[in-house]
Amino acid sequence: MRKIALLTLLALTAQAQTNRELNTLVQQVLTYSPSIKAQKTQLQAGEIKTQIQGSYAKPIVAYEAGITRIDPVSKVTFATGGVPSVLQFQPNMNYNTNFVASQTLYDWGKNKSTIDKILLETRLSQTQIDQTAFGLAFQIATVYHQILFLQNVVTIQKAELGRINSHKAIVENQIKLGEALELDVMGLRIRVQNQETKITETETQIDKLIDFLQTQSGQKGLKDQIKAILLANTAKGAIDQHPTILSLEAEKSVFEQEIAIQSKASTPTLAGSASLGVRNGYLPRINGEVPAFEDDFKLNSLVGIKLTVPIYSGKRASMQQSLAKIQQERITFQKEDTQTKLAYELRQGQANLSLIQDKLATQKKVIDQAKYAYQLGEARYKEGTIKQLELDQIQNLLEEAQLQEENFKFQFNLQQLDLLKTQGVKFWEL
Repeated sequence: MRKIALLTLLALTAQAQTNRELNTLVQQVLTYSPSIKAQKTQLQAGEIKTQIQGSYAKPIVAYEAGITRIDPVSKVTFATGGVPSVLQFQPNMNYNTNFVASQTLYDWGKNKSTIDKILLETRLSQTQIDQTAFGLAFQIATVYHQILFLQNVVTIQKAELGRINSHKAIVENQIKLGEALELDVMGLRIRVQNQETKITETETQIDKLIDFLQTQSGQKGLKDQIKAILLANTAKGAIDQHPTILSLEAEKSVFEQEIAIQSKASTPTLAGSASLGVRNGYLPRINGEVPAFEDDFKLNSLVGIKLTVPIYSGKRASMQQSLAKIQQERITFQKEDTQTKLAYELRQGQANLSLIQDKLATQKKVIDQAKYAYQLGEARYKEGTIKQLELDQIQNLLEEAQLQEENFKFQFNLQQLDLLKTQGVKFWEL
């Protein structure tokens, strides 16, 4: 019992260590990913859009300066004491300079509603980033499992190569003693070459997958880090927390806010304005005489309040509301469809996982039988009671049984990953 407990503890420790390695790798990929970085710029844009919209609630102050030449201007001629006098009410050259300020006093919540919509759009961008990261993380985990599977395949293939070489050495020695023919060893040499080719092909696949991981993570030297057999986490999640569902809910919230904004489209806006400056033309020109500067240029000011009430805009607000409601209905159907599919995938995945577990248990018995058959075959071969071809067939059966077990383990790990993905579990954050 103590030995079993120790082995179990060692296995759990190795699994936890491998989980940490995979989690670290996934986090490196998500941190490095240029596509995710590109999406994150939308969050920065959302913050700036919020600040821009918030600025509409602040006053606008400007400085204005202008020169206007008017020709002709109104003039009146009077006869005073028999002498005509010309009275010009406005100079030809008009100078005006002033500071202008305007401020929205009350807009019945329209600006705040727009800010809330921008915040919801930014939240939607975040859920879309989460979706991308979620899919990329599981893609990396799948490749990681493929590498582990192929590494175990190489180990089995090399063990088989060792057995073949061992038999080849025996036959070559028998040839020297005149107990076997050259033909007997030719088949073993061909098997050695074929097995070496298999190993080379498998190692090439591993190198390609590792190159993919290194490209995605921006890290080098990952080959030596992927060593242990990984079993995926069995954490449970909720379908309603799946990134796709959360993204649909965020999108629906944006359209809800759009409806709220358009419902206020017909509300008035109350704004105040003021200006203070200097302009000329306060004194009329008599017979073209220009008044002194201090008499002609005077301070002028303006203060006012303006109420703008929309009356008719071609029913644009109503149509915008209708469009947003249609989009909401679309999202409701999409969410229902996604939930149905995820629930189905969850049920199917759990059934597949149970089936694979049964296959693994059966396959272990098959391997034990294949190993026992190989031991018997090898003993009989040495005694000369069976031929090389029969021993080769037994060897092939053992290798195929071991490879099939690794294949079932690989399927088991992928099925666990699929279940985590279906439940929306971020395994790299556990």
